[in-house]
Amino acid sequence: MLGFRTSKSEHRDRRSSPGSAASRWASAGWLPAPLLGALFLIALPQFSAQAVILSAGDGTGNTTAPADDPGFASVGKVNGLSGVYLGNGWVLTANHVGFGPMEFGGVTYPAVPGSWQRLVGSGPNPPDLSLLRMVGDPGLPVTALATAPPPLGSEVVMIGRGLSRGSAITWTSTEGWHWTSPMVKRWGKNRVTTTGSSIVDTESITMNFDSPGPAAVADEAHVAVGDSGGGVYWKSGGIWYLSGTLFVSLAFASQPSNTSLFGNATGAVDTSAYRTEILGIISVPACNNGLDDDLDGQIDFGADPGCDDANDTSEQSAALVCDDGLDNDLDGFIDFPADAGCASSIFPTENPTVPALSFWPSAFFTGSLLAIGFYRARRGPASA
Repeated sequence: MLGFRTSKSEHRDRRSSPGSAASRWASAGWLPAPLLGALFLIALPQFSAQAVILSAGDGTGNTTAPADDPGFASVGKVNGLSGVYLGNGWVLTANHVGFGPMEFGGVTYPAVPGSWQRLVGSGPNPPDLSLLRMVGDPGLPVTALATAPPPLGSEVVMIGRGLSRGSAITWTSTEGWHWTSPMVKRWGKNRVTTTGSSIVDTESITMNFDSPGPAAVADEAHVAVGDSGGGVYWKSGGIWYLSGTLFVSLAFASQPSNTSLFGNATGAVDTSAYRTEILGIISVPACNNGLDDDLDGQIDFGADPGCDDANDTSEQSAALVCDDGLDNDLDGFIDFPADAGCASSIFPTENPTVPALSFWPSAFFTGSLLAIGFYRARRGPASA
């Protein structure tokens, strides 16, 4: 939104039938609404969806995980917007969100340099979908990726962190709400209305924002700025699957900026269309991926002492005090080279006030042992 609308040629549904919802949107003046200022500056669609806008109640609810939780904790902050933790240190987000630090459970994790990878896809242009890797382990479960889009009419849960519902608005007899601060992680529900759509060269699914009535579901929701990169979850066979990545709001032509109106729709990347490519990237072990995953300047097996072999999933080792991912001396710094007490990844202590003998680098000596050594040195060599 933010006062920008794309041309009709920029919103197309190449694979849907002429009677599909996406085709009707184009003919009726529906357009992808830009939601990120940076993309607006280069005259591209602005895609940033916010903490989902709820139709029910006062719009402030759903800020904790639902009783049947699809993965609320796995949706975190990425570069100020949203992203979903997949496993093995990898996070999935919309490409326009960009490379930057990640936050899960209130802890901020730096991004591994060089880990940002935009998906290629099979179309003429890459989709609005990217992966990046974090330094450290957030302790979250592996996310199951859907192998096919949800069937039409399926109920899904959308989770994102962006703007909240503000004051009510009526525009050309259509009701809705403005967006307002703060950005809050929130979940809502909707039904899948189209699959097989292509929105800005991205395989997509869409969900309509319906007014209260037979078409709406409980916790009916739409997206706003900040939700980009958030997740769309579908449950099948008792298992929750990540089926989509939030990336665009479909609004009416000339609709006021920063609003959600009934009749708008949410566009999400169909992650099943890119599943094979995603798994091909995130399944490569950390000790064989060409990245400095722990930021110690040493990369992969053979160079990084934290790697037991090429199939090791972590460049850190619990056996190495200066390469175990822990703040052992509680000084706020972790491991080599961040902790000044670590001379290298294999240094035996993070505490710079307790020196180790340079001629015995693998040993740690207490003051009493050193005293014994000096005492014997004064009296000459000990007898055999």
